[in-house]
Amino acid sequence: MSWPVIIVVSLTSGLLGSLGMGAGAVLLLYLRVFGGAGQFEAQGINLIFFLPIAALSIVLHARNGLVSWKAAGICILAGLPAVLLGVWLGGLAGDGLLSKLFAGLLLIIGVRELFQK
Repeated sequence: MSWPVIIVVSLTSGLLGSLGMGAGAVLLLYLRVFGGAGQFEAQGINLIFFLPIAALSIVLHARNGLVSWKAAGICILAGLPAVLLGVWLGGLAGDGLLSKLFAGLLLIIGVRELFQK
């Protein structure tokens, strides 16, 4: 992996992440296609990358009054057990199936966005 490319991908992911546009997809695709990382490794790197980006974005969005803390709390409470289930299922699925599921999800989202009004 070349450092200039990593920096550009990280800047792009950070920008998209601050806009709430799924920056993880950009970083995951780069790591998988060009970085030679396996699906689980790419997901781990993406999660570590996400923490400081999300923290700064939360502060900035909260300052601008763009955070509904009640809704966020409900989402967090519902999401925590789902994380445990997802990690367990991901381990059962394996790298190959997980990659295909991720690609299918990106395809569905992309097609939906193209044709949504």
